Amino acid sequence: MPIEEITSPSLSPRCMRCVLDRYLDACPPGTAWDARADYQRSVLRTVAERSIDMTAPEISHELNALVRDTFGIERDFTDIKHHFNQLVLGLEEKIARRIADAAGPLAMAVRCALAGNFIDFGPTGDVSEEKLLQLVDDAGHMELDERALADLEARIASAHRIAYLTDNCGEVVLDKLLITQIARTNPEASVTAIVRGGPAGNDATIEDATEVGLTDVTTVIDNGSDVAGTCPGRVNDQTKAALRDSDLVISKGLANYETLSGRGRNIYFLFLCKCSLYVDVFDVPLHTGMVVRGA
Repeated sequence: MPIEEITSPSLSPRCMRCVLDRYLDACPPGTAWDARADYQRSVLRTVAERSIDMTAPEISHELNALVRDTFGIERDFTDIKHHFNQLVLGLEEKIARRIADAAGPLAMAVRCALAGNFIDFGPTGDVSEEKLLQLVDDAGHMELDERALADLEARIASAHRIAYLTDNCGEVVLDKLLITQIARTNPEASVTAIVRGGPAGNDATIEDATEVGLTDVTTVIDNGSDVAGTCPGRVNDQTKAALRDSDLVISKGLANYETLSGRGRNIYFLFLCKCSLYVDVFDVPLHTGMVVRGA
């Protein structure tokens, strides 16, 4: 399968099908058939008219708004985010010791941060805590592209300004540990962590960054957008400046990959392959950790 299927600026056929599968049946129980049919026509129209020049996170944002405007419902992730933030905070001291004791602390911190990318309610609507804890426990054995990892480590060691794009709640605790290790590896580098500008599923916001103490270890800004991912045309000027002025961008998660791939070789994408499309494109098992340099 060509990699263009996930790096194209337009929605790929498989992403389009996945989006439709998620939203066509998003009606509340008991919705009358005519109201359901009207809603489904609106979903199909939205995807048909906008998918040419929109990524999957942007289309999902439009369809979330459609569900909210049609039925007056929107999933509130406040309690879920707090739960996972506290869950991973409870592991922080143990993971910090593991990083400090590792033969390669920076590589270990990268692996732990990748394990946290499992916390994503988008693909399935749920997250297995048991699987998450297993991934975190096994992070030291996570197989990565060693050449890509070494390249990232070299770029971190020589960087002056780093922009770090966060992704999910809970995961942001492990981002904090990676950013802390980056500072130890290269004390001369300034790191700006960038979170979402408003509620975007279970993605981390300023409130989450504050809750887990990320704001205590580095500069944190929000991107001014409530779309999952980092859409260059939708983020605020502060984020645009941070990305423009950084000689290294570390981007966490699939949504950031979908919205930023092909936009520069100074971007290093860190994510788990969490759906069949990425499994096929990269020819790896499900939940494989990826370090991918931008193009």
